[in-house]
Amino acid sequence: MATLSATVLPLATASYKAMRVIPVMRVRDVRKLRARGVDVGAVNAAAFEAVREAFVADDVVAIFPEGGVHDKPKLGSLRSGVSKMALIGLDTASKNPLTVVPFGMHYEAPRTHRSDLIVEIGEPFSLADWYAQTQQPSERSAEPALTARLYGAIFAVTRNSSSWGHADARDQLIATIAALVGTDEEPLLTTTTRVRAHCAALVESDAHAPSRAGEPWQTVANPIGDAVVRAGGLRTSARDTARLLDAAALPTSQPSWRPEGASAVHVHAHWPSITAILITAVPALIGLLLHAPLWLGVLRVAKRLTLVRTDYVAKAILPGLHLILLGYLVLGGLCALAARAAGWSMWWALALLVVLPSLGDLGLWWRDAVRAVRLRARVRGWSAADRTAVVHTAERIHAAWNALS
Repeated sequence: MATLSATVLPLATASYKAMRVIPVMRVRDVRKLRARGVDVGAVNAAAFEAVREAFVADDVVAIFPEGGVHDKPKLGSLRSGVSKMALIGLDTASKNPLTVVPFGMHYEAPRTHRSDLIVEIGEPFSLADWYAQTQQPSERSAEPALTARLYGAIFAVTRNSSSWGHADARDQLIATIAALVGTDEEPLLTTTTRVRAHCAALVESDAHAPSRAGEPWQTVANPIGDAVVRAGGLRTSARDTARLLDAAALPTSQPSWRPEGASAVHVHAHWPSITAILITAVPALIGLLLHAPLWLGVLRVAKRLTLVRTDYVAKAILPGLHLILLGYLVLGGLCALAARAAGWSMWWALALLVVLPSLGDLGLWWRDAVRAVRLRARVRGWSAADRTAVVHTAERIHAAWNALS
């Protein structure tokens, strides 16, 4: 399900239908869409009917129950509509009972481009079993109880803090702890989900690090975060923190986080190959040059269409998708004209349309790889004293974390 307000362009509306997106009306968009002649009641009635049909067909319906994008450090209040839609599943003629699967999406650095995205899946539960166990007298009375149940389930798989200050401290601590306790048996982003709740609780309770007298967990990871930023990385990125620790370790040292017998100082540094960077430099730069105007155009259009700051993402995704596709067609047309002028077949332009998306992906990979190599070069260019200070700070935090468990 997605908000109808994202379909500003007719082409976007057609895309919704092609992708089987169920449009729904948000409360804050009602007045604006009514002025455009949209029948608000009909839209939401159609949404409920589409959900019912999906349940009958045993399809999966993905719903963002907060009812829109918001800029808060924790999960917002859930709209009652999500419970009403879920309870439709009790009355459908579906072959299988409705199963609710909570999932949370959060970024390591939510206000920064190219941040890693974590999708955390919660424990599924049967709606029919929940309804029977809670002994609700009617579906109507079950709506607030189910909303509370859903809120708790989603809260458990998302990052939540009482303030943005606590949120920043939490994300920095998560990145540092995940980089320190990560193992080669577990992906690094999975490690961040494993330590997330504990780190958030430590920051919120303002608990003190046992090995660093008087210093709260809110600030204990600041020196590591500052070092990551100094090296050119993202303060709250577990990957950048792992690379910092790997690059800062002296050849003769045996940091506490390095597993015995490990061939690398940090198992999750994953340094890109210099050879691969050099080989792919030309096509990657071509991909960046061809896509940069399209990306900048998407951002400019999104800003012009956005009236509320939190709508920026929605305005960038769907209109942006079509602007990029239009850009591909324009580039393909120019390529066809150039081929014709050179006496070649215009069909060569189709090859460009096929490889353009791959060139864009390659360009982004190459840019990230260069940034990683530059981070390593910067850290290894620091003095031995600076690198030793990073290692000692990380070891103290590691010891403090181990003392908690």
